[in-house]
Amino acid sequence: MYNDYILYFELSGIILLLSMIGAILLTFRQRKGVKKQSYFTQISRDPASSIELKEVESNKGVKIDD
Repeated sequence: MYNDYILYFELSGIILLLSMIGAILLTFRQRKGVKKQSYFTQISRDPASSIELKEVESNKGVKIDD
């Protein structure tokens, strides 16, 4: 099988390699207006200020003031 179709296997390998490189290049390009995740600020935040507990009456809900 490899003797008869070696050219097709090599061409499909090259196509797959080029598509992987293209996907990597599209991922790493810089785009304006796109939010990025900042893992450093997520890891270094204070756990005490990240959660706010509120006492809620039954069937009343929570009013969030922004």
